Amino acid sequence: MSPAEVYLKNMVENANPIQLLLMLYDKALGCIEDSIEVIEKGLNNPQNVKRKAENLTKAMDILIVLKSSLDSKKGQEIAGNLDEIYEILINEIVRANMKNDVEILRKIKVILEELREAWEEAEKNVFKKEEVVLKSDE
Repeated sequence: MSPAEVYLKNMVENANPIQLLLMLYDKALGCIEDSIEVIEKGLNNPQNVKRKAENLTKAMDILIVLKSSLDSKKGQEIAGNLDEIYEILINEIVRANMKNDVEILRKIKVILEELREAWEEAEKNVFKKEEVVLKSDE
C-alpha cells in the first residue's frame, strides 16, 4: 500500500459518521467539478468523453449510497427531504450527461456544496455539545 493509500485508509477508519458523509460530498463535488472542466475543454477526444462519464457515474454512485444510507425512522422529515433531493440530483446528473450541460452540473454543484456545509455545521454542533457534556461531568 502506498503512503497515500495508508493515509486515506486511516482517515476513513478514524472518521465519525458525519466526517464520512463530508468525505463522500467532497468526492462527489470533485467528480462534478472535473466533469465541468472536461466538458468545457471539449469532448472531441474519446478520453475526455470517458473521463466525463466515469466522473458522473462516480457522483451518481455516491448519491445512491447517500440515499440508501438514510434512516427514515430516525431522520423522519429530514431523511425524506434528503431522499427527494438525492433522487432529483441523480436524475439531473443523467440529464447533464446526456446533454453535456455544464449549467446543470453547476447547479448540482451548488446544491451539493450547500448540503455539505449543512452537514459540516451539524458536525460542529454535535461535537460542541459532546464537549459541554464532558466538561460538566468532570
